[in-house]
Amino acid sequence: MQFQQLNAFKAVYELGTVTAAADFIHITQPAVSRLIVSLERNVGFQLFQRVKGRLLPTDKGQAFYLEVSKAYSAIESLSDCAKDIKNSHHGSLHIAAFPMLSANFLPKILAKFLKEHRDISTSLKTYRSEEVQRRTALQSCDIGFALLPEVTEGVTRIAIECNCVCILPPNSPLAHLSVITPDLLAEQSLISCEKDDTQQLVDSAFRKKKVKQKEVVEVSLASAIATLVGEGIGASIVDPFSAQYAVDVHPGVIIKPFKPNIPFRFFILLPSLRTRSEVVDNFISLFFLQAEQAGIVLTRP
Repeated sequence: MQFQQLNAFKAVYELGTVTAAADFIHITQPAVSRLIVSLERNVGFQLFQRVKGRLLPTDKGQAFYLEVSKAYSAIESLSDCAKDIKNSHHGSLHIAAFPMLSANFLPKILAKFLKEHRDISTSLKTYRSEEVQRRTALQSCDIGFALLPEVTEGVTRIAIECNCVCILPPNSPLAHLSVITPDLLAEQSLISCEKDDTQQLVDSAFRKKKVKQKEVVEVSLASAIATLVGEGIGASIVDPFSAQYAVDVHPGVIIKPFKPNIPFRFFILLPSLRTRSEVVDNFISLFFLQAEQAGIVLTRP
């Protein structure tokens, strides 16, 4: 299977005619037709059917296009990786992180860091944890923050753990308490996160105490939880970084310890095929220091 064949297929699929595809990829119409025919021969099924002068994809052609699109997306991301690698030099700090940290906590740390290191090249980019891990393995970032527990070749990981907390809306009747437990929340409206690992541990804690949760809404983003709690809709059990974000955007939100302990684990990822710089070590040290100052106790299990 050749790249030219896939290029012709993608162009015909997206533009609908051989003529348009030929103009787009700058080859002749007969050449496009030959590439499509040879690709169909390679894959073993028909990709298009001709209807009223247009080429319409078959069901198998549509399924094949989805896979081709994924391949093209991966190829396009290589240019970003190449740019990251090109710009990576001594005195640089390129960070890739999952959304929760990169939305609020890491930018504050980076701002403090840059006040003391004004002459270095820096970047902070947000990706899903899978992409953070991939970019770290490619050695295209200096530090990665991810939720994935898998070990990947080319990556050194530092496991970090902290305990979840309860965030209460302003004027909550539970505000005077030092610790929040599931039974205390039995009659309180709760905002939950979509069923990720942490939320499953929260649900389990309530089940063990035989307390039924009064869930009013389920959301996907920490920013949504922060807004709902800040507006007085209900309480929530979240990781301490999301709790800090909630307080930052809604100062009336109250943070309380939650028992039993519900661990929140994430990983600092480092590219293992090159030497760790002093800049990286300094940033990691600052990360732990800022967490401590925010009242977040981080441990390395």
